[in-house]
Order: sequence, then structure tokens, then C-alpha cells
Amino acid sequence: MQPSTGFPGYPPQPGAPPPAAYGYPAAAPVPGYGYPAPQQAPPASYGYPAATAGYPAASAAPPPMQHAPTMQHAPPLAHVPTMPVSQAPSYMHQAATNVPTPQQDAESLHKAFKGFGTDEKRVISVVANRTSEHLAIVASVYKQFYGRDLVEVLDKETSGHFGRALHYLILPPIVLDAELLHDACIGAGTNERCLIQVLVGRSNADMAQLKNMYYSKYHKSLESVVKSDVSGYFEKLLMVCMQGTRDEIGHYQYNVEADVQSLYKAGEGRIGTDESTFIHILTNRPDAHLRAVFQQYQQRHGKKFTKVIKKEFSGWIKTALCYLVNWINDPAHCIAKNLEKAMEGMGTDDQSLTRLLVRNRTQPFMTAVKAAYAAKYKRSLRDRVKGETSGDYRRTLLMTIGEPER
Repeated sequence: MQPSTGFPGYPPQPGAPPPAAYGYPAAAPVPGYGYPAPQQAPPASYGYPAATAGYPAASAAPPPMQHAPTMQHAPPLAHVPTMPVSQAPSYMHQAATNVPTPQQDAESLHKAFKGFGTDEKRVISVVANRTSEHLAIVASVYKQFYGRDLVEVLDKETSGHFGRALHYLILPPIVLDAELLHDACIGAGTNERCLIQVLVGRSNADMAQLKNMYYSKYHKSLESVVKSDVSGYFEKLLMVCMQGTRDEIGHYQYNVEADVQSLYKAGEGRIGTDESTFIHILTNRPDAHLRAVFQQYQQRHGKKFTKVIKKEFSGWIKTALCYLVNWINDPAHCIAKNLEKAMEGMGTDDQSLTRLLVRNRTQPFMTAVKAAYAAKYKRSLRDRVKGETSGDYRRTLLMTIGEPER
């Protein structure tokens, strides 16, 4: 199994994929917005860079997963040694000729932290305006030249919503997701919305890589940590997602009509709900098949499938299943809806807003998200974010989505 080469939310960059970095195989080109043509094997939904700079492999392999999955674990994440910038792969320097090299960015950040106070605008111009691959090299160069960990420096020099945004941006995406899951489960209470957004809808390859990284950082299996914090059918859904054994490309012939009838009999066609049938079908079938099921269900029974879920379920399992159905139908629309959820009503869920924008910032996916948001809510995502945030935090988020404050 090959690790994928993109970014969370996050379909690959436009054009040909970057060359293999540090001994990892390159990914195959992906059509459109990074989503596969029908009947093709889908790429990782949350595709991550093939190599994660500066993060060593686990000293011990993760414990074997429950339920004996048939898939193979992703290869261990290799440590990337520090190297002169001139030897870094060319795509790390960005496609545009006017983008500074990682060495120049490291020097710029060093100047921003010198003396009294921090030059926040200089920091934003680098951290919020580069790809995750480029920032990984910047962090490596910064450590080599100045002997300090760039993540620790940013955490020390910034705070609040602004500091959190920079922290999310500077971390390699697979490391960020592992940290988000860890933070969602520690302490009093659980951040169920974070668990849903990070775990639901991932590809098998991504899930294996995420579990490997989580074990490397925290020396516990991801399944055991999540299982200890959730319960009921919500727990069952997340456990199935974390197995990473979904039939992504249709190895078996599934009958759309049969699944429509099974779902109807498990919900609207009976008293009570057979939750296990919903979870089994929605987490094991290929996306293309499920889209056909949703369409035929609506034609046959006159309801969008998300409305069926809202009628039959409650609590976090309802939220998770709606997220999964929306993601399968249209990932950009799914993220647009979740962004509005983070900003609607009194006050803003800044943690969710930052997490969604950072994890889904890679082009052209963010372009698709902005278009979906404008189509659904009749206003630009830029104006919505601008109205909900302020100061350096606002400047960082607007830069992240490619809409710098003017």
C-alpha cells in the first residue's frame, strides 16, 4: 500500500503530482478535484504528504488492530534527515517563481521573532501562505540554522485563536490530525465534533497512516483511546471507520435496490430503528454505489437520505451519519455546511472554524468549498469569515483560504 500525497480534506494539488520525496513512491494523477472517476480506486479522502519531515518512526510497531482487518498497515513513517535547501525536491519551493525558498522563509521567521515583540504580519505571510510540504522543509531548516523547534517558538510567541491557527498550520497534516484526536479525548469531556470531522470519511490508506502516527506520538492505539471516550452506536460507527476495511472500489457486486429496501426496512418501514443496518451499509459500500442508493431512496420514498437519518437517529450518531452522507455526496458541500455551523448563531466556534479551514485549505479543494458555500448561503466565505473574526486571527484565516485581507 502506498501512502498518499495530498492534504486533509484535501485533494491533491492541480496538475501532475509532485515527484516522490525522500524515497517514498509518487502518487498517480487524479482527475478533477482529486476525486476519482466512477469505478476507479479513490485516492485518500484526506491525502497526506508521503513523508512527514522531522518526525521519526515509532520505536515499536502499533499493536495489532481488533477485528482482524484484511488490509496491510501503512509503512512506517521515516525520519527525514536535515538537508541543504538546494537539495530539497523542487516542488518544495512552490510552483510560483516569486515564492521564497524554505531557507529564506526560515530567515524571515527568525527576524520576526528577534528583539522585543513579534512581527505578526511577517509570520502570517509565511505560515498561512505556504503548502504543508514547503512548511515541513522550513521547520527543518529553522531547526538546523537556529537550533530551535519552530512549533515551540510559534507557541511561545503567539496565543489565543491566532496562536492556535498558526500551530495547526505549521504541523504536518498527519501529525495535526493525531494531535487533534488526542486533544479531543483528554481531560474532562470529549470533542465529538472533532472526532467526526477527523475520523469519518477517511480512506483505508489514510486511516492506517493516522493510526500509525497516533501510536508513534502517544504510545497508545487510537481505537482504545476513542473507545474509552464514546459509547453506544456512535462508538460502533467510529470503531468501524477506524478498521479501515471499506470496499472502496467495488470488489463485490452490490444491489442498489436491495440496499434501498434494507435501509427502508431498518428505519421508516418499522417501529424503532435498526441502527446496525444503517452503520453497516454506510461504512462498507463504495461511494459511487451509495450515491446511487441515496438517489434511488429519494425517488422511491420522497425524502433526502439525510432527512431520514435526522428522523431515525439522535445525538452524535445522527451528526456523524449526516456528515458521512454529506461527505459521500459532495465533500466540498459537506465542509461548507460545517463551516457555516461553526459560525452560525450567537458566538463562533473558533476551534472548529480554524480546524476546518486549515485541514481543507489545499487547492483546488478550497476553491470548491468556497464555491459551494457561496451557492448555498448566497454570500462569500471570505465575507463570512471576516465578519466573525478580527485582528491577526482574521488575517491568518483569510490568508489560509487564499483571500488575503485588503
